[in-house]
Amino acid sequence: MDNTSRLICSIVGAIGCSTNGFAIFIIFNLQNRYSTTNLLISNQCIIDFFASLTSLCIFLDPHLMTRLPESNVASLFVCKFWSSKYIFWSTTYASTTNLLVLTVDRYFAVTHPLKYNILKEKARIKVLLLTIPWVCGFGFICQWLFSYSVKNKKCIQNWPSVGYHKAFACLCFVYILIIPIIVILFVYFNIFRTLQKRVADGSSMENASSTARRLNIVKTMMIVGVTYVICWAPTEICYIYFTFDGDIDFNSPIHYITVAMSLCINPIIYTFKYNDFRLGLQKTLPCLKHRTTSEQIILSGTVSANVVL
Repeated sequence: MDNTSRLICSIVGAIGCSTNGFAIFIIFNLQNRYSTTNLLISNQCIIDFFASLTSLCIFLDPHLMTRLPESNVASLFVCKFWSSKYIFWSTTYASTTNLLVLTVDRYFAVTHPLKYNILKEKARIKVLLLTIPWVCGFGFICQWLFSYSVKNKKCIQNWPSVGYHKAFACLCFVYILIIPIIVILFVYFNIFRTLQKRVADGSSMENASSTARRLNIVKTMMIVGVTYVICWAPTEICYIYFTFDGDIDFNSPIHYITVAMSLCINPIIYTFKYNDFRLGLQKTLPCLKHRTTSEQIILSGTVSANVVL
């Protein structure tokens, strides 16, 4: 990667750190910051912050990834856990898992509101939901560690076998792209259908409120689906192509920028569209307090419209 591309990626990483850091600050200053949804959104931003910080370190100093200690044990540890980009990829996969947890959380909040209201107050449920993304993300990418070793004082990638590498690439493709797309489409389709049924049965609070909810959910489905596919589909397709003997340059700026952009966009989609966050933003920045729209006024009184995910 040339200096210009590295500079661009460093800027994207810095933006990811600042946007996620600012989102964390706003959420932790909310009055209901310990609600299940706010905790999950905070978890999303924390994961993306560490991913952005790691990517920023990688791009600012490329030699930081290749320097190994003199000790054999220490060099092997650094090689597997740092030079291999294990931490970076683990946080990105944890981010995807947290997105799915947040999506499923919204599904139960809308489709099973009574049970959800009982379960969401239990501390162990909250701890479990916050832990799952970290365990799944770092646990799944553990397979990546087996492909790196130290040879002649250099950290090199050497898969146990070609079949192992291909199987891992297919699993990554399913984990990072196929499963999220299926879950997102299934969840939001059913949320939309549930809200539509409530309107038809006359069980909604207000027609205007129900309409706002449905429009919000449809918009979110489109934003989440399109953005996620744009950010991850090219990377995963290229990785599959490369694994099956294709010629791909993974040091190209497009590859890194596409991955890094997903870390910057997440706060915009999953946090800035959240009504509580906008109210917290207005409280933190008084110059925005007069910009509350009529949509926010409608959404502020509804349960399922408080979070669009």
